[in-house]
Amino acid sequence: MIVVAQNGDKPGHDMAPPPAHWKIPAAPVVKPEDSAATMKLEEGFELELVAAEPMVHDPVVLAFDGDGRIWVAEMLGYMPDIDGKLEESTYGRISVLEDTDGDGRADKHTVFLEKYLLPRAVALIDNDRTLLFADNEKLHEAEIVVSEDGTIRAGEVVVVDETYAEGGNPEHKPNGLMRALDNWFYNAKSDLRYKKVNGVWIKEKTEERGQWGISQDVYGRLFTNSNSNLIAVEEIPPGAKARNPHHAFRGPVTSTIKDQQLWPSRINPGVNRGYMKGTLDEKGYLVKPTAASGMAVYRGDQFPSEFHGQLFVTEPAGNLVKRATIAEGEKGFRVVRSAIEGSEFLTSTDERSRMVNAHTAPDGSLYLVDFYRGILQHKEYMTSYLRAQVVERGLETPIGLGRIWRVRHTGGKPLAAAPKMSRESTAALVAHLSHPNGWWRDTAQRLIVERGGDEETIAALRALAADGSNEIAAVHAIWTLEGLGKLDADALKSALVLKQPRAVAEVVRAAGTLSGTEKAAGVFALIAPLAESGEILVRRQVAASLGRFGDPAVPVLAGLVVSQEKDLLTGDLAVSGLAGNELALLKALPPKHNLRTALIETLVKRNEKKELGELASLLEDAGEFRALARASSMQRRATEAVDLLVLVARPETAAATRKAIIEGLLAGGKDKKFKPMPVKELDALALATKGGLISEKDGKALAALFKVGSGEEETFLLTDAHREQFKLGEVHYQRICMGCHQVHGNGQQYIAPPLVGSEWVLDSEQRLIAIIMDGVMGPIEVLGKTYTVPEIQPMMPGLRMNPEFTDEQLAAIATYVRNAWGNGAAPVPAEAVARYREGIAPRAPWTPEELLKLK
Repeated sequence: MIVVAQNGDKPGHDMAPPPAHWKIPAAPVVKPEDSAATMKLEEGFELELVAAEPMVHDPVVLAFDGDGRIWVAEMLGYMPDIDGKLEESTYGRISVLEDTDGDGRADKHTVFLEKYLLPRAVALIDNDRTLLFADNEKLHEAEIVVSEDGTIRAGEVVVVDETYAEGGNPEHKPNGLMRALDNWFYNAKSDLRYKKVNGVWIKEKTEERGQWGISQDVYGRLFTNSNSNLIAVEEIPPGAKARNPHHAFRGPVTSTIKDQQLWPSRINPGVNRGYMKGTLDEKGYLVKPTAASGMAVYRGDQFPSEFHGQLFVTEPAGNLVKRATIAEGEKGFRVVRSAIEGSEFLTSTDERSRMVNAHTAPDGSLYLVDFYRGILQHKEYMTSYLRAQVVERGLETPIGLGRIWRVRHTGGKPLAAAPKMSRESTAALVAHLSHPNGWWRDTAQRLIVERGGDEETIAALRALAADGSNEIAAVHAIWTLEGLGKLDADALKSALVLKQPRAVAEVVRAAGTLSGTEKAAGVFALIAPLAESGEILVRRQVAASLGRFGDPAVPVLAGLVVSQEKDLLTGDLAVSGLAGNELALLKALPPKHNLRTALIETLVKRNEKKELGELASLLEDAGEFRALARASSMQRRATEAVDLLVLVARPETAAATRKAIIEGLLAGGKDKKFKPMPVKELDALALATKGGLISEKDGKALAALFKVGSGEEETFLLTDAHREQFKLGEVHYQRICMGCHQVHGNGQQYIAPPLVGSEWVLDSEQRLIAIIMDGVMGPIEVLGKTYTVPEIQPMMPGLRMNPEFTDEQLAAIATYVRNAWGNGAAPVPAEAVARYREGIAPRAPWTPEELLKLK
């Protein structure tokens, strides 16, 4: 068989076909009524078909409205042919499914919206009068019009966010639209959250998270994943890490499953990197996830209670669903483990069965969304190896199939009747906040907030918050009051007596939303004493919330981080909340506290001259001076660096301090391509050298860090064309690069190295083009720190094969990163990118050793 090279092919990869002794079965389409027989489900559970083709096709995600109707995003246009050529002209749709006779199976289907490319997210808002949905580019609202006979149709459709899913390919675009406990809509593969307040949408930066699918637990902690990581459990409140972009957290903020072993029941040669060692075992079964997708923290009430809060993760490449347990671990982090050693919650021997999402349902069961497709991999990543597998078993056709399944426990209670919340009073909705099924609680909270609360509703919510008999209901009551704008110190005080630490922490988190209001003083007085709580989760949330209250919080937080010095996360959360007030915290900390160095680095990144002028006088030991000096030169902060040289030139300066400053300045500017800092004079350096306070060798090395002249920063953007290219690069950097490298260019710990001052950015133009075009594979050293990732997953994928980027745009990105954030280097012409494209064939991501050979 002759197979044309595919986008996902990597030079040097031996894409040998599967061994001849593997017994690979055919993959015919299995009829919906026969499909359950291909699936093996954990003992005690059973599958029921809710909907299937032709009623529904290519489903990827669903949402239930307040009356239990199912709103489904159907992605017919995803890889409609083996080359994906028709993707831009094959429209998907959003449908409504109803069970009118109460037998548990959908019997009424309405096409609500069509002619949208690759719809990927749905959510109900505005008291179920509006559908919030996303297609391949934008976020929209569609008016829901219901006639007297119950017929549903779409009214006016308006765009909420033009750039919600702009750029990239369908595997790497925002999705989810999950309304969380805190009344914000969060997304996977996105660093944005949304909230509608008084008819106006607010969009706010949060952490970049996940790839496909998002869920939450009963206390509002978010769960996402990526294709190769089954789960990331966020251990800090959403938004806490993003509040202070200048502070780098010093440790992990998520938990995951350490052993990600999979146990499929069907041989899996049809995965994209099936030819690579470690992807499949010796018998051809998938070993670890390559396509982990939507998940659900089960919060229903049909399964026995021991399953409540457990995690169900879909892995469509392995034709399976994994169940995982979640338990409280040491130091406030959760422990996540596969629930069943040697098998899975659900597996299928049907290669086309692709469970891609999971949802807790109104009836208390678990719903699974089966995309039911032969082709799972997008054209951007498909290899010749996988294409051959697709052709061999005819997996490219048909499309337009799909199923929705219900999983129920045979020993559980009967399925709940369909909800009728649209007909219920607001008082009845308040009662639902105590419901054992999390879907009922979430939906009731949303509807109450969207309806608005009268005095009777507010009183009922306050009473529920004060009633400690149902702590989860109390937490919902608090956040419902917050959504209504009726939260105050009295309601908070009544709920702070809850016994479960995670519940108390949620009340403290809600309290933080009142900073900057007229209620702030009373709320601060209420939560500040909790800094002395005996519960680590409560203390951490106090650290995260208290800083939002400004100056009064500093002494309280200082006392907290001193008493909890060994808990790095408490310190990091305090700095995150105190964004803009870090200097005050530094002043309040004792000598040698481990947070001081991090605060110094944060302050230098902030580059506030008033703060930095005070900084040197606050330092307590040589190590802190070394950190300040290193950060000053690495960030090319000339004023601070010169101030430090003045300190070096003073005879009364301790020898250890002088030595530390010299070492720090030289360490920060050690790269051979370090761009000298512009200064008007270096009298202090000359004086120190002449007086014997600095050796001649060190004096020359320090002088090389500076360029004496006007003191103005040299610019490499000399023409209007250069400046326009820089602006274009900024646009595309924000579109494709910012999620990892961040708006400030300092990257993210464990995810992406910094671009500020990076030798890989400022050194060779050819190396930077190579990285942008074909990617780079770790481990790689940047500014003296080594960043390591598994070699089978590039640290940074190349953009060469992305049809959305021209050579001009890629050159503009290169020019932007070489001249933003204090960087300075020659602009990169589009012709240089074109020469690279013509001269170097598409290849596997570069290793650092290979890059260094480029000039």
